[in-house]
Amino acid sequence: MSVTDKPPGSNRSVAHVLRRMEQRDVPQVKAIEREAFPTIWPPPPFHKELRDRFIRHLVAQGPPVHAPDALVEPPPPPPPPTWLGRALRGLHGLLGGDVADDSRLPPDPILGYVSVWTMAGDAHIVGIAVRGEHRGWGIGELLLIGAVETGLRQGLETVTLEVRVSNAVAQSLYTKYGFREVGVRKRYYRDNNEDALIMTTDPLASVAFQEAFSRLVADHEARWGRVARAIG
Repeated sequence: MSVTDKPPGSNRSVAHVLRRMEQRDVPQVKAIEREAFPTIWPPPPFHKELRDRFIRHLVAQGPPVHAPDALVEPPPPPPPPTWLGRALRGLHGLLGGDVADDSRLPPDPILGYVSVWTMAGDAHIVGIAVRGEHRGWGIGELLLIGAVETGLRQGLETVTLEVRVSNAVAQSLYTKYGFREVGVRKRYYRDNNEDALIMTTDPLASVAFQEAFSRLVADHEARWGRVARAIG
Protein backbone atom coordinates (compact mmCIF):
# COMPACT_ATOMS: atom_id res chain seq x y z
CA MET A 1 0.00 0.00 0.00
CA SER A 2 1.42 3.39 -1.00
CA VAL A 3 1.24 6.40 1.27
CA THR A 4 -1.62 7.80 -0.76
CA ASP A 5 -3.71 4.63 -0.54
CA LYS A 6 -6.63 4.89 1.82
CA PRO A 7 -6.51 2.29 4.60
CA PRO A 8 -9.44 -0.18 4.39
CA GLY A 9 -12.39 1.13 6.36
CA SER A 10 -10.81 4.52 6.95
CA ASN A 11 -12.93 7.66 6.83
CA ARG A 12 -9.98 10.05 6.94
CA SER A 13 -8.87 12.25 4.07
CA VAL A 14 -5.38 11.63 2.76
CA ALA A 15 -4.81 15.38 2.40
CA HIS A 16 -2.87 17.00 5.22
CA VAL A 17 -2.73 20.62 4.09
CA LEU A 18 -4.61 23.00 1.81
CA ARG A 19 -2.36 25.82 0.66
CA ARG A 20 -1.62 28.24 -2.14
CA MET A 21 -0.08 26.73 -5.24
CA GLU A 22 3.62 27.34 -5.82
CA GLN A 23 5.68 27.14 -9.00
CA ARG A 24 7.10 23.78 -7.92
CA ASP A 25 3.56 22.33 -7.85
CA VAL A 26 2.75 23.15 -11.47
CA PRO A 27 3.94 19.87 -13.09
CA GLN A 28 1.76 17.80 -10.75
CA VAL A 29 -1.20 20.15 -11.15
CA LYS A 30 -0.89 19.97 -14.93
CA ALA A 31 -1.02 16.17 -14.74
CA ILE A 32 -4.21 16.34 -12.66
CA GLU A 33 -5.71 18.88 -15.06
CA ARG A 34 -4.94 16.68 -18.08
CA GLU A 35 -6.49 13.66 -16.39
CA ALA A 36 -9.64 15.51 -15.35
CA PHE A 37 -10.10 17.65 -18.46
CA PRO A 38 -8.41 15.82 -21.36
CA THR A 39 -10.34 17.71 -24.05
CA ILE A 40 -9.59 21.24 -22.82
CA TRP A 41 -7.20 23.17 -25.05
CA PRO A 42 -5.16 25.19 -24.50
CA PRO A 43 -4.31 24.15 -20.95
CA PRO A 44 -4.34 26.82 -18.23
CA PRO A 45 -1.05 28.78 -18.06
CA PHE A 46 -0.50 28.08 -14.35
CA HIS A 47 3.06 29.44 -14.26
CA LYS A 48 1.86 32.81 -15.51
CA GLU A 49 -1.35 32.89 -13.47
CA LEU A 50 0.53 32.44 -10.20
CA ARG A 51 1.78 36.00 -10.68
CA ASP A 52 -1.72 37.40 -11.24
CA ARG A 53 -3.17 39.03 -8.13
CA PHE A 54 -6.71 38.40 -9.37
CA ILE A 55 -6.22 34.61 -9.55
CA ARG A 56 -5.81 32.29 -6.60
CA HIS A 57 -4.80 28.65 -7.09
CA LEU A 58 -5.00 26.29 -4.12
CA VAL A 59 -3.70 22.73 -3.82
CA ALA A 60 -4.52 19.86 -1.49
CA GLN A 61 -1.26 18.22 -0.53
CA GLY A 62 -0.86 14.67 0.71
CA PRO A 63 1.45 13.21 3.33
CA PRO A 64 5.20 12.81 2.68
CA VAL A 65 6.05 9.93 0.39
CA HIS A 66 9.13 9.11 2.44
CA ALA A 67 7.26 7.51 5.34
CA PRO A 68 9.33 4.44 6.37
CA ASP A 69 6.47 2.02 5.85
CA ALA A 70 5.78 3.38 2.38
CA LEU A 71 9.06 2.44 0.74
CA VAL A 72 8.23 -0.16 -1.85
CA GLU A 73 11.24 0.23 -4.12
CA PRO A 74 14.12 -2.23 -3.78
CA PRO A 75 17.11 -1.00 -1.81
CA PRO A 76 19.71 0.89 -3.86
CA PRO A 77 22.81 -0.95 -5.06
CA PRO A 78 25.90 -0.66 -2.91
CA PRO A 79 27.91 2.53 -3.54
CA PRO A 80 30.97 2.33 -5.78
CA PRO A 81 34.44 2.28 -4.21
CA THR A 82 35.42 5.60 -2.67
CA TRP A 83 37.99 6.39 -5.37
CA LEU A 84 35.47 5.74 -8.14
CA GLY A 85 32.80 7.84 -6.48
CA ARG A 86 35.19 10.78 -6.18
CA ALA A 87 36.22 10.41 -9.82
CA LEU A 88 32.63 10.33 -11.05
CA ARG A 89 31.67 13.38 -9.00
CA GLY A 90 34.71 15.24 -10.30
CA LEU A 91 33.85 14.40 -13.91
CA HIS A 92 30.24 15.47 -13.38
CA GLY A 93 31.43 18.78 -11.93
CA LEU A 94 33.73 19.40 -14.88
CA LEU A 95 30.79 18.89 -17.22
CA GLY A 96 28.84 21.58 -15.39
CA GLY A 97 26.29 19.37 -13.67
CA ASP A 98 25.08 19.37 -10.09
CA VAL A 99 26.34 16.59 -7.88
CA ALA A 100 23.61 14.03 -7.45
CA ASP A 101 22.18 13.83 -3.95
CA ASP A 102 20.76 10.38 -3.34
CA SER A 103 19.35 11.52 -0.01
CA ARG A 104 16.82 13.83 -1.66
CA LEU A 105 13.22 12.64 -1.47
CA PRO A 106 10.35 13.33 -3.87
CA PRO A 107 7.94 16.14 -2.89
CA ASP A 108 4.71 15.58 -1.05
CA PRO A 109 2.06 14.59 -3.61
CA ILE A 110 -0.49 17.10 -4.86
CA LEU A 111 -3.91 15.43 -4.72
CA GLY A 112 -6.10 18.14 -6.21
CA TYR A 113 -6.39 21.82 -7.04
CA VAL A 114 -8.94 24.61 -7.34
CA SER A 115 -8.61 27.84 -9.31
CA VAL A 116 -10.48 30.97 -8.23
CA TRP A 117 -10.65 34.19 -10.22
CA THR A 118 -11.80 37.51 -8.79
CA MET A 119 -14.32 38.90 -11.26
CA ALA A 120 -16.51 41.98 -10.69
CA GLY A 121 -16.40 41.53 -6.94
CA ASP A 122 -17.17 37.82 -7.01
CA ALA A 123 -15.06 34.71 -6.55
CA HIS A 124 -15.41 32.61 -9.70
CA ILE A 125 -14.33 28.96 -9.56
CA VAL A 126 -12.89 28.22 -13.00
CA GLY A 127 -11.42 24.80 -12.29
CA ILE A 128 -11.49 22.15 -9.59
CA ALA A 129 -10.09 18.64 -9.91
CA VAL A 130 -8.85 15.71 -7.82
CA ARG A 131 -6.54 12.86 -8.83
CA GLY A 132 -8.66 9.99 -10.04
CA GLU A 133 -7.42 7.52 -7.44
CA HIS A 134 -8.20 9.94 -4.60
CA ARG A 135 -11.75 10.92 -5.47
CA GLY A 136 -14.40 10.22 -2.86
CA TRP A 137 -12.09 10.95 0.09
CA GLY A 138 -13.29 14.44 0.94
CA ILE A 139 -10.63 16.25 -1.10
CA GLY A 140 -12.99 17.87 -3.59
CA GLU A 141 -15.10 19.17 -0.73
CA LEU A 142 -11.96 20.46 0.99
CA LEU A 143 -11.00 22.36 -2.17
CA LEU A 144 -14.50 23.85 -2.37
CA ILE A 145 -14.20 24.96 1.27
CA GLY A 146 -10.92 26.67 0.37
CA ALA A 147 -12.54 28.46 -2.57
CA VAL A 148 -15.37 29.78 -0.40
CA GLU A 149 -12.92 30.83 2.32
CA THR A 150 -10.95 32.71 -0.33
CA GLY A 151 -14.05 34.71 -1.18
CA LEU A 152 -14.77 35.35 2.50
CA ARG A 153 -11.23 36.51 3.26
CA GLN A 154 -11.18 38.88 0.29
CA GLY A 155 -14.55 40.37 1.20
CA LEU A 156 -16.14 39.29 -2.08
CA GLU A 157 -19.89 39.21 -2.61
CA THR A 158 -20.57 35.66 -3.84
CA VAL A 159 -18.90 32.54 -5.23
CA THR A 160 -19.97 31.44 -8.71
CA LEU A 161 -19.14 28.56 -11.05
CA GLU A 162 -20.24 26.61 -14.10
CA VAL A 163 -20.97 22.87 -14.03
CA ARG A 164 -22.03 20.42 -16.69
CA VAL A 165 -25.78 19.76 -16.72
CA SER A 166 -24.96 16.04 -16.63
CA ASN A 167 -22.65 16.23 -13.59
CA ALA A 168 -25.17 15.41 -10.88
CA VAL A 169 -22.49 14.49 -8.33
CA ALA A 170 -20.83 17.91 -8.52
CA GLN A 171 -24.17 19.69 -8.53
CA SER A 172 -25.13 17.85 -5.34
CA LEU A 173 -21.95 19.01 -3.59
CA TYR A 174 -22.43 22.60 -4.71
CA THR A 175 -26.07 22.60 -3.62
CA LYS A 176 -24.99 21.26 -0.23
CA TYR A 177 -22.77 24.36 0.15
CA GLY A 178 -25.52 26.79 -0.70
CA PHE A 179 -25.01 27.20 -4.44
CA ARG A 180 -28.18 27.58 -6.47
CA GLU A 181 -28.87 27.56 -10.19
CA VAL A 182 -29.20 31.05 -11.64
CA GLY A 183 -28.84 30.42 -15.37
CA VAL A 184 -27.60 28.26 -18.22
CA ARG A 185 -24.73 28.74 -20.66
CA LYS A 186 -25.75 27.01 -23.87
CA ARG A 187 -23.20 24.74 -25.58
CA TYR A 188 -20.58 25.89 -23.05
CA TYR A 189 -18.35 22.81 -23.22
CA ARG A 190 -16.52 22.55 -26.51
CA ASP A 191 -15.83 18.82 -26.42
CA ASN A 192 -19.50 17.84 -26.74
CA ASN A 193 -21.39 21.18 -26.82
CA GLU A 194 -22.99 20.36 -23.47
CA ASP A 195 -24.78 23.13 -21.60
CA ALA A 196 -23.45 24.45 -18.30
CA LEU A 197 -25.48 25.42 -15.27
CA ILE A 198 -24.46 28.70 -13.68
CA MET A 199 -24.54 28.33 -9.90
CA THR A 200 -23.92 30.94 -7.24
CA THR A 201 -24.09 31.35 -3.49
CA ASP A 202 -26.12 33.78 -1.47
CA PRO A 203 -24.15 36.85 -0.28
CA LEU A 204 -21.09 35.65 1.62
CA ALA A 205 -21.51 38.44 4.16
CA SER A 206 -24.93 37.20 5.25
CA VAL A 207 -25.12 35.69 8.72
CA ALA A 208 -27.23 32.79 7.46
CA PHE A 209 -24.64 31.79 4.85
CA GLN A 210 -21.70 32.03 7.24
CA GLU A 211 -23.46 30.00 9.94
CA ALA A 212 -24.40 27.28 7.45
CA PHE A 213 -20.88 27.25 6.00
CA SER A 214 -19.31 26.94 9.45
CA ARG A 215 -21.52 23.92 10.20
CA LEU A 216 -20.53 22.26 6.93
CA VAL A 217 -16.83 22.83 7.60
CA ALA A 218 -17.23 21.30 11.07
CA ASP A 219 -19.06 18.31 9.59
CA HIS A 220 -16.27 17.81 7.04
CA GLU A 221 -13.62 17.91 9.77
CA ALA A 222 -15.60 15.48 11.92
CA ARG A 223 -15.71 12.98 9.06
CA TRP A 224 -12.37 13.49 7.35
CA GLY A 225 -10.19 15.00 10.05
CA ARG A 226 -8.88 18.52 10.42
CA VAL A 227 -6.67 19.63 7.53
CA ALA A 228 -4.36 22.62 7.96
CA ARG A 229 -5.43 25.45 5.66
CA ALA A 230 -2.82 28.02 4.67
CA ILE A 231 -4.59 29.86 1.89
CA GLY A 232 -3.56 33.39 2.88
